Amino acid sequence: MTQQAIDLRWLIGRVMKHRGAATGALGYGVVAGVTTALEPLLIGYLVDRLSNGADMQEILGFIGAIVGLAVVNILAYNELRKYSGEVAYSVDYDLRRSIFDNMVTLDQGFYKQYSSGDLISRMHNDMMVIWRLNALGFLRTGTAVFMLISTFILLGLTNFWLTVLVFVVLMGSTALQVRAGMALAPISEDVQNQAGVLAGFVQDTVSGIQTIKTTGMEASFGRQYAAENQLYRDKWLRFRRRNEPVGMIPNGVSEFTSAVVVMLGGVMAIGGQMTVGEFTSFLLYLAFVSTWLLNLGTVYQRWQQAKAALNRLAPLMQPTQIESKPDAVPMREVKGEIRFEGVGLELDGATVLDGVDLTIRAGEVVAIVGATGSGKTQLVNLLARVNDPTRGRVLLDGVDVRDIVLDDVRWLVSYVPQSTFLFSKTLRENILMGLEQADEMALAEAVEISKLSNDLPRLPKGLDTMVGERGVMLSGGQKQRVAIARAILRDPSVLVLDDALSSVDTHTAADILAGLRRVFKTRTSLLIAHRVATVKDADRIIVMENGRVVEDGTHESLMKTGGFYAKLVQREMDSDAVSA
Repeated sequence: MTQQAIDLRWLIGRVMKHRGAATGALGYGVVAGVTTALEPLLIGYLVDRLSNGADMQEILGFIGAIVGLAVVNILAYNELRKYSGEVAYSVDYDLRRSIFDNMVTLDQGFYKQYSSGDLISRMHNDMMVIWRLNALGFLRTGTAVFMLISTFILLGLTNFWLTVLVFVVLMGSTALQVRAGMALAPISEDVQNQAGVLAGFVQDTVSGIQTIKTTGMEASFGRQYAAENQLYRDKWLRFRRRNEPVGMIPNGVSEFTSAVVVMLGGVMAIGGQMTVGEFTSFLLYLAFVSTWLLNLGTVYQRWQQAKAALNRLAPLMQPTQIESKPDAVPMREVKGEIRFEGVGLELDGATVLDGVDLTIRAGEVVAIVGATGSGKTQLVNLLARVNDPTRGRVLLDGVDVRDIVLDDVRWLVSYVPQSTFLFSKTLRENILMGLEQADEMALAEAVEISKLSNDLPRLPKGLDTMVGERGVMLSGGQKQRVAIARAILRDPSVLVLDDALSSVDTHTAADILAGLRRVFKTRTSLLIAHRVATVKDADRIIVMENGRVVEDGTHESLMKTGGFYAKLVQREMDSDAVSA
């Protein structure tokens, strides 16, 4: 998987999408810089004219010009702030949207590498670093650059050799700052990485708070958090210890330069080589140079931090391995015939499926059983392209699923996992997920078939009850029934139930299966289950072992062979006998 390069050029490309606002910010920055640079020149002229006995009308003219420049400067700064804010917020919006849109397409392998807390930290903290760069960069860079250019031109006209001295010294300090600041990016990235670790720890703690409390691990987790927090503090202080001296280099050099200029300029003024007004202008310009070099230094520091932030955002922009081909075929309806042809799958270097050849006829109900890790879930995951096979093909109505538009594949195949995730929304919204509109009768039927209807009277607002984060208001069985109702309502061509009744009591599971039999009649259905009652009435039962299909037949035929399935049935019967 090739990771997209995210650097300054990439960021500038995003900024150029808003070139109107960016041009406005730079344009008003030029006006603000030039008007700022002209003020000391006028003040210097005024000082000289006062020394030579200027009349009141001339003085008022200078004052009027200075006030006029100040008004233009204020207006320019106001527009500069408006346009720089527009650039910063627009780019921030674009980046957040493009990164989020890309994140939701990434395959499961990506989410195994990063904790949810770390991803949240990248989307919030690192994006904020880039926002600060854009906001400050456009607010100060244009003004600073043109102000410095104008200042050095005007200084040169005032006293060339003194200007050369100032220029050489300040350029030397700038080069020193750049060199010293090059080490900031990796240190800043280290700080942000630790912030991600800290956020991930908090996320895990909140998600597992019930386990923490029931095992009495509050103090232990508190100590672990304190250790991670201390490490974050140490890394942050290390960054600040490097960052502050880098930022103060221009200021320190500028103060030293001012002392030299005061000494040399004072001698020149006394010797008549420059006027008092020119000397005054020179000192004012030095103060401005110091201020704007400091501003540029701050922007440079922000850029070093943004480089680290861009490095951390780069993995979130990597291309997904599973996507629609450019010439993918749209398919919104299929009969539901499924064929696995020589299918092999490797994950993390391990073979999980090995040479699976299997045909499932349209409308057939097929149960898949096998020990944990035998490849059942990985096999059905290939249907909706959660993963793609390493070898072989998966065909839906004779078409390789990789040749079908990805959204269509995932519309045609509804997958109900054993572990159901619910969003912090109402029960109704969780069932309707992905459907903007749904017929109320179809919704009621889905709720009835899943037997979620049994629980609605006990919920404070029925289907409009908020289920809380991750569905905390509901039991495991209720969550599974929500997922079943969701899948039924989508009316898919292929329905996959992956041990979707494992958390439901036996009596309710039987009622749900009775209702599902009506659903099974109109589509191809795959059932992964461990209970014999769930699978025995299937048209066929597939037994998997070590990533291979080892048995295939009806309940009756497999019982006669005395293989894995027959032993599974016998173990369940023995267990029921002991329980009784």
